[in-house]
Amino acid sequence: MIKIVTDSVAELPQAIIDKYDITVLPLYVNIMDQSFIDGVEINAQTVCQYINKGHYPQTSQIPPHQFYTVFDNLTRNGDEVIAITMSSQLSGTFRAALTAKEQLPDRKITVLDSMGISLGQGLQVIEAAKMALFGKLPEEIISCIHRIRSKMNYAIIIDTLEYVFKGGRINKAQYIAGNLLNLNIVCGSDGTGKISLTEKFIGKEKSILRWISKHLNSLNIKDKTVGLCTLSNEKLLNEVKALVEKHNPKEVIVSQFSSVVACYSGPNAIGIFATK
Repeated sequence: MIKIVTDSVAELPQAIIDKYDITVLPLYVNIMDQSFIDGVEINAQTVCQYINKGHYPQTSQIPPHQFYTVFDNLTRNGDEVIAITMSSQLSGTFRAALTAKEQLPDRKITVLDSMGISLGQGLQVIEAAKMALFGKLPEEIISCIHRIRSKMNYAIIIDTLEYVFKGGRINKAQYIAGNLLNLNIVCGSDGTGKISLTEKFIGKEKSILRWISKHLNSLNIKDKTVGLCTLSNEKLLNEVKALVEKHNPKEVIVSQFSSVVACYSGPNAIGIFATK
């Protein structure tokens, strides 16, 4: 049997984790000399509250020994593991999983770099878990994940520069100018596993919906699975979901940003993930 492992940045809904028996290891959020387990001891809403009070968090990877324990437990009876982690360009989590794999040379363990985050990573994990459930061979699953990874489109629309500014991603002049212009920024993948600013546009909710509508028209999502992620902007999420459903996708998976991603996205950001 093939067991699927990932990390908390995949932002999978709990119902899917349970349905496909996916093992999820959490990253850590460090605030004011305290370390919190992502999704267990802290959630994204609490992270935003800390940031608004001037306490900016740092995030840290999963240590190798935690991967080792999970890999050892899952494979000791002859089962195989396929682990899909967040992008190696954004965290040492992928390297930690590889280190654990190397410490178990006699076990069947494959570690894959999703080259992404959020449901861009999560959709890969879900597909791997579905294939494992239906008895597909490891090489078939790995080949499929490589194909999905190469075609995954990321669009995370951030409506406030507060969090990227406090996280040191933009300078004060950019922050002030952006606020004056009601600037939204769109973050996407550049194909190397990095998430970077890909577009900017002015305006708030109506402008965001217009941009998303145009973006969806540029994708071919008919009969495909689409991931939507937000934190607390349920109204916008429902409007975006309605726009997505007009394109007749196979499935729409809705989830929340993790504590780790919320450090940079803020409470009203929305992410759209689909293969091109």
